[in-house]
Amino acid sequence: MKRYLILLLFTTQTLFAQDSVSLADTTYLPIEDVIKMTLSYHPVVKQANLLNQNADAVIREARGNMDPKLEADYNLKEFKEKEYYNLLNTSFKIPTWIGIDPKVEFYKNSGEYLNPENFISPETDNEQIAVGLSVPIGKGLFYDERRNAIRKAEAFSQIAEAEQIKEVNKILFTIIKDYWNWYLASQKRELMQQAIVLAQNLFDRTLIDYEFGEAAVVDTLQAKINFQKRTVDYRKATLEYELAKLSLGKHLWSENLIPLEILSNVFPDSLTLFETPKDSSIRNAIEFAMTNHPEISKLEGKREQLDADMKWARESIKPQIDLSYSFIDAPFNPNLEANSPEFGDNYKMGVDFSFPILLRKERGKLQQTRLKLQSNEYQLAQSQVELKNEVLGAYAQSIAFQDLLSQYLGMSENYRRLLQAEIVNLQNGETDLFKLNIQQDKYIEAQTDYYDAFIKWEKSKAEFYHVVGFPMLGLSQMFDFATN
Repeated sequence: MKRYLILLLFTTQTLFAQDSVSLADTTYLPIEDVIKMTLSYHPVVKQANLLNQNADAVIREARGNMDPKLEADYNLKEFKEKEYYNLLNTSFKIPTWIGIDPKVEFYKNSGEYLNPENFISPETDNEQIAVGLSVPIGKGLFYDERRNAIRKAEAFSQIAEAEQIKEVNKILFTIIKDYWNWYLASQKRELMQQAIVLAQNLFDRTLIDYEFGEAAVVDTLQAKINFQKRTVDYRKATLEYELAKLSLGKHLWSENLIPLEILSNVFPDSLTLFETPKDSSIRNAIEFAMTNHPEISKLEGKREQLDADMKWARESIKPQIDLSYSFIDAPFNPNLEANSPEFGDNYKMGVDFSFPILLRKERGKLQQTRLKLQSNEYQLAQSQVELKNEVLGAYAQSIAFQDLLSQYLGMSENYRRLLQAEIVNLQNGETDLFKLNIQQDKYIEAQTDYYDAFIKWEKSKAEFYHVVGFPMLGLSQMFDFATN
């Protein structure tokens, strides 16, 4: 691929800086090298790769709700050389997946005007340790917001991966179409160039015949008009070629986000990347698309998120009942001496209860989630039907263009023979320029139809893989390249 990078420069030269290039300097840029450069350097591909990284960050953020937490609270008051209170409260909490959260608390409280509830005996140097846990026995026992956030984040990862495949496939398909448009414009320009050479030779021959009295003035006028027409057609074809080249060139990048431009001596190649799909592969392609197409994967990921929301909405209807229980100075005291914990002796206990009477907020959330889930199922079913039809349509197009290609090739070859025969007849004086021009027009038309059919065939093959939703249009094994 490096040999093609030196042929591509970011330049501000004019569009028609060079009209012709010697064959010795001609270099062909295969579509395979364009795809390699795209996967390596294209900004859209690099941007798509960030989606997976962002999904990893979202999962990491959600799992952060399960991280152990160290907390500290310190308050001190002194007034007129008196210490009113000196309060230190630290805790270490460990969230768990099952909702039962252990915690360790350390207190050191002193002061002349200490609140009685914060009093700790000086016998333990005003220090105290409490070890316990909190348990939700209602809402949050089997499912809580922390687990819901993690589950939704994992589903978001599937959505992000599908979006990445979609964006990469989209830019690859666009580049492939632009490449073959460039190839089509190149072939048309070459065809017009051949036509203008023939028209020039005929015009020169007619002028010579006129000088020797073998041609009339009207013949020279007709030959000149034909030459002028071919010249105009060639200029139009050249403009289309330059525009097609620029359209492809906007997709070419090198390292460090430096845009590239295709040089005048670089031309497209006819080598193809895709094979025509076969009847035996259609069923497998449809099965793959029904479960792995990016749009289907996104909808399935959305369904998993809605399932998580549905589970949490149902859990939210339960009353909030949180129990907490802690042993004081057990199973060890502030001096780290072991003590046997006994229920009902030296402990703290708390109960938090709340329950909305009408549950309108909770029931409304549950109904909304149910409707969203149902809507997602409808969209999924509709997308699968449309996707199946698109796959079958892309397959039918590819087969049809393949069949038409051979017919157009035969027609073009026959018109070429008729044109050659008409040229021989003109040389033998058995025809005139009018008939020759007609044969040339028909040959150009037939050859153009052939190129059009060839390009449509190539595009239809790429479209088939794009519609099915194969990652990287199924080219990952060919290039041995991963976009992650």
